[in-house]
Amino acid sequence: QQQQQQQRGKHFAQVPQSQWSTQSNPRCTQLGYGGSSCSTPCCSVPHHGTNYPLNSQNAVIGNAMGEYKELYLYGVSSVDDGGLSGEDAYRAVCRRAAVGNGDDEEDDTRPKCVSDWAGTDYNPLTNNCNTFTSTVLKCVFGLSDDKPDLGVSDLVTVDCPEERRSGGGSGAGDGEGGELVDMC
Repeated sequence: QQQQQQQRGKHFAQVPQSQWSTQSNPRCTQLGYGGSSCSTPCCSVPHHGTNYPLNSQNAVIGNAMGEYKELYLYGVSSVDDGGLSGEDAYRAVCRRAAVGNGDDEEDDTRPKCVSDWAGTDYNPLTNNCNTFTSTVLKCVFGLSDDKPDLGVSDLVTVDCPEERRSGGGSGAGDGEGGELVDMC
């Protein structure tokens, strides 16, 4: 199945439900983005820290239907080997929001990572949860931003503000090696 998807230009593989539905050890980070009335950067990027079980049907956005959850593998990142974690991804996308909170030493002159991810930035066609997922996959992890045929809710091809790689590791999505550094 993975070969079929890659032949069609896809860089991911669907993980059979039988392989993840019993994984109840809470070691994952779940990220998401949805619309709301807030206007500060990343105010609409809820996330479950590193205690999210892979088999959970809970979602960070209210309109997601957890009983229809599907999982796709894009690549592997081992924090123990210097790879990026889900929390690292959150901080990379939301670092402009962290300024002034004591969470980040950077200033807000850094380029925004595709969007500021405020609730008021949400657009059902051009800046939605699928755009957010594409941004994390491509701009943070350096993987493909291809997703399974999501129709009109997935029309945007993201352009990362900058792309730099350090040596080592493996970029499973695009065939290039190296860890992504400061892309957002």
